Amino acid sequence: MLLKKRRNNVLRELTNISKIQEFQRKLYEKAKANPKYRFYSLYDKTYRMDILEEAYRRAKANGGTSGVDGETFKEIEEKGVSEYLTLLQEELKKEQYKPKPVKRVYIPKANGKQRPLGIPTVKDRIVQTAFLIVLEPIFEANFMESSYGFRAKKSAHGAIREIAKYLNWGCEEIYDVDVEKYFDTVEHYKLLKLIAQRVSDGKILHVIKQWLRSGYVEDGQHKQSKRGTPQGGVISPLLANIYLNPIDKAFERSGIGKLKEGSVHIVRYADDMIILGKKNLEKGIKILEHYIEKLGLSLNKEKTRRLNLSKEKKVEFLGFQFFRTENKKTKKRLILVSPSPSSQKRCRERIRKLINHKIPLKVQDQVRNVNKFLIGWTGYYRLGNSSKALNNICQYTNKRLRHLLQRNAGRSGYGWRKIGSDKIYGKLGLFYNYRVQWL
Repeated sequence: MLLKKRRNNVLRELTNISKIQEFQRKLYEKAKANPKYRFYSLYDKTYRMDILEEAYRRAKANGGTSGVDGETFKEIEEKGVSEYLTLLQEELKKEQYKPKPVKRVYIPKANGKQRPLGIPTVKDRIVQTAFLIVLEPIFEANFMESSYGFRAKKSAHGAIREIAKYLNWGCEEIYDVDVEKYFDTVEHYKLLKLIAQRVSDGKILHVIKQWLRSGYVEDGQHKQSKRGTPQGGVISPLLANIYLNPIDKAFERSGIGKLKEGSVHIVRYADDMIILGKKNLEKGIKILEHYIEKLGLSLNKEKTRRLNLSKEKKVEFLGFQFFRTENKKTKKRLILVSPSPSSQKRCRERIRKLINHKIPLKVQDQVRNVNKFLIGWTGYYRLGNSSKALNNICQYTNKRLRHLLQRNAGRSGYGWRKIGSDKIYGKLGLFYNYRVQWL
């Protein structure tokens, strides 16, 4: 009986996904065929039961802690998911849905500072996901190829490959852009105006406005949000791309990427941007600065810089470094890509924390934890010319584990003779897949 129920649930889920994909395809094609068309009747689609069920599945899969109301997915499932979604559907249908403020927490940044993160309630995550399902294909039709962040079939690796391509073309004049507190400075009315260029459904806009202005709870106090988008919201990445899309379109419209002499290109991953050119970099800088001001944003003058890779040793972007070298035999210029020194440093620091005699965990558990981290880290950084960097991380991890085993056995050193690789990688199962993917 249980197996039959599970099979029926799986079949229903697959049917829902198929229906939703077809629905999204039609939205995308409509938006792509007519760039000026405005969608005016979408709100009723957000509370379709198949979309709410898919939204619930995605929200649950993403996990996360409870929001300000303390409600969890476990509690919902104990009460009944079907009943919960039916009530939520009625709430949306009667326009009684009101989002709650996000719970603000802080996560450490690479520079030692802390970044605020907003945790929406489970209900808000589900509704935001439902809205995302409906809105994403419409705006995806608007986005430019130069945008790589938080998009289907786009990734940070795509951005890295694109930058490497332009550098190999000789675009070594670089403008490394850092937007000052981007997520905190987005102007709500400008964002809503940009959304309204494609979606004129007042009910959709009203709910998004509520999310933007719901504020956050910190130390038990509710604070309003007059500007910015909450980092951590399901729909925030889409809103970020909508807000910055005018910059991408301006570059495309200007035609500076197709100049016969000294073409200029932009690569953007959310609010991380880099402009590359041969001779006419100033034209790209002018376009960027014009739209930065128009959008009510500002550049971080300390981190935004202009450089030339033929003179500078390297340029960093999304945790990678690009550096110029020369083939000793052919004298041909080469662009190499590998994890940046700061990324490698943070990796070693993390490994040192995970493999440590001060941790009250068995060696097997420490290995399991470090493996989880290494799988994620190497999965991201195994790109380009990263063999040396990955090998160094491999050796460092091996060394840390050997030192721990020696210490536990009451011995000093690293046990290079006493502890064989069969024990490190065989018995204990330490991660050992450091193969590189070429650009």
